Amino acid sequence: MTNKIKKGYFKYGPKYAVKELAEQILEWTVGTGARGAVVGLSGGIDSTTTAYLCKFAFDNYNSANPKNEQLNLLGLIMPSNTNNPKDTKDGKRVAEDLGIEYRIISIQHMADAFMKEIPEVLQNKFDIGNLYSELRATVLSRYGGVNNYRIMGTGNKDEDYVLGYFTKRGDGAVDNNILGNLPKRLVRELAAFLGVQKDLVQRIPTAGLWDGQTDEGELGYTYDQVEIIQACYDKGKNPEEIQKITNYDMKIIKDVYSRHKTTEHKRQLPPVGKVTLEYR
Repeated sequence: MTNKIKKGYFKYGPKYAVKELAEQILEWTVGTGARGAVVGLSGGIDSTTTAYLCKFAFDNYNSANPKNEQLNLLGLIMPSNTNNPKDTKDGKRVAEDLGIEYRIISIQHMADAFMKEIPEVLQNKFDIGNLYSELRATVLSRYGGVNNYRIMGTGNKDEDYVLGYFTKRGDGAVDNNILGNLPKRLVRELAAFLGVQKDLVQRIPTAGLWDGQTDEGELGYTYDQVEIIQACYDKGKNPEEIQKITNYDMKIIKDVYSRHKTTEHKRQLPPVGKVTLEYR
């Protein structure tokens, strides 16, 4: 993987993007005094691409700085009973392809204990799905804390920054999101360039939050549609104009807008109360 990327960069395209993103990863780790990073590996395209980018960045740093403490990347695979066993196999395959340290930690017994103690806060599959995400965030946080590793976010532009399609205190509880400016389409392109195996590049997106869950199945439309619709909104187009341009169902166009607007709080730091204090 590394050898394929090292030889020269274009100013634009995947080669330049990899160079740019690797530099930022090092700013967020070495630049903040961290010893490395931890990433949750689901076998999905976003976490896989994030892991490949970190490995590339860390390998280059370690090679260039042999006398410095070497940066490490830890992968955590955290299945629940709702995950397809293939998710664990794919996450493990990513870690082994990269040659990084990894752990497989079932979160089901943690979720069971939570559901037994306070079942009243878990009314439906969405509540339980969010709990799974929050438990994974806790495990990542503890491994990050004890090792002084940064927690690498895996959210892409379509999911996180357009739709807000993530759990605020779950997969949103990270130190950064290296893929946050890339729509799913370009994440796949970057992954293919990095040498990710083809079946993982083309894998159907799922958070594994309940049996049979897929992202696009739950949304009712595709990430490619999200990318195009949001690009139109960004250019000042109204829903009627977007429909004429795309020929998409108006329900989809309005749903993208609604999700973007109502999930804005997920993308903001907690607001701070404003009060005037004057000391004399």
